[in-house]
Amino acid sequence: MQTVRVEVVGEGERELRLDDGATYGDLLAELSFSPHEAAVLVDGTPVPEDDDVDAGRVRILRLVKGGASTGDAVADRIRVRPATADDHLDVMRIVDGAVLDADATAVRARIGAGSVLVATVDGSVVGALVRDGDRITAVATRRRWRDRGVGTALVSRAAEDRDRLVAEFDPGVRPFYESLGVDVVETEAADDRLRGEF
Repeated sequence: MQTVRVEVVGEGERELRLDDGATYGDLLAELSFSPHEAAVLVDGTPVPEDDDVDAGRVRILRLVKGGASTGDAVADRIRVRPATADDHLDVMRIVDGAVLDADATAVRARIGAGSVLVATVDGSVVGALVRDGDRITAVATRRRWRDRGVGTALVSRAAEDRDRLVAEFDPGVRPFYESLGVDVVETEAADDRLRGEF
């Protein structure tokens, strides 16, 4: 057995006794968290859930509460819901503002199919996620709302009712996906895109 000191960010600390050979996924399970709603950080860096626990102290970041704390209680104000036809323009502005490739007609069809989520803060749309089956085709946040848990809330909600969720993305957003506990692998694409599976 090993003892690990665990800090759940914003909720305090406790000690856990784990079997030798336990993984970080086992540690999350002991706390009644799934990998979709929390990430384990060792020395500030996310670790894969299938790695063996080899640290005496870890931090748990609750993703469904909006990611890292920004000190202004934004996480408690984020609401995620399916997009409606009235959200189409906001979704396109957000996706275009993030310089993501998305066809307006295809996005409108995905909204109609229930495959687009929007994140709101105080009723204003601040982020969007577009899905095609099990594949995230776009996830973006308005610039002033970046790094405040909006993207995390969108991806966490998208993963809630799916057995599998896949995303391909540019290397620049790799830290975001790693913070979600996703195993990132290189693709054979010529543009150096990466792939992660939830």
